[in-house]
Amino acid sequence: MSALEGLVFDFLPRADVVQLKPSLLQQVIAQVRFNSQGSLGTHSGVSAVHDALAARYPRLTTEQQLSVMATAGSGVQTTTTPQYRLQDLKGTWAVVLGTEHATLETNAYTGWSEVRERMEEVLGAVADVATLRVRERVGLRYINHVPATEDGSLTGRVRDEVLGINGDRGWKSHLVGSVGQLIAVDNGTQLALRHGLVADGTHTQAPYLIDIDCSNSDPVEYAIEETLSYFDKLNDVAYRCFAWCVDEKFRTAITAD
Repeated sequence: MSALEGLVFDFLPRADVVQLKPSLLQQVIAQVRFNSQGSLGTHSGVSAVHDALAARYPRLTTEQQLSVMATAGSGVQTTTTPQYRLQDLKGTWAVVLGTEHATLETNAYTGWSEVRERMEEVLGAVADVATLRVRERVGLRYINHVPATEDGSLTGRVRDEVLGINGDRGWKSHLVGSVGQLIAVDNGTQLALRHGLVADGTHTQAPYLIDIDCSNSDPVEYAIEETLSYFDKLNDVAYRCFAWCVDEKFRTAITAD
């Protein structure tokens, strides 16, 4: 049996999981979308969730989520619905709750086990207030910035096939933006890879964006353990994709001490 048999996107090779330096990873977002919950659209309902999570996320603020819908008869219509942000005092971890989603965000990633643990807590707290019957979508996103060398080069850091024209010094010195997207699907799981220079035209040491977004939008009966297991699968895909995108020697060099 092949070592990759049974893996999603088995063209991405296995890679030993190592803890990378935190400066590389800008943000991690994990989200579960579910059947609409009226209780999560009210302050009283969300306050009950907040009471269960307040030790980690003491701040509770209200936001407005903007939705845009285009129809043949009515043109473009915009609506706003309230959503709620639970956040720690440092602003490093946040939970965003809406009537149809629970989202966990962090810019202080330490490892997958902590994200999984926190997501399990969030889903457990939501389930005590709402009745989750259908999982509409599950998604996990890692936004990385790979730094250039002192002379502005990304060669030897980002895989040549990913760099493309961005690896050419002439082009790179004049680019004000260069972001591409690849979307692949394997048995219901989608892998979106957005990559390119985070360039503003003012310097030649712009980092390289590797934005990996893994998801599944097939509606299934909601179950917390199955959802967490699927997150494990998405995390495996995301890590193997990142490992494929960067040079192996560079990945070893940026291992956290």
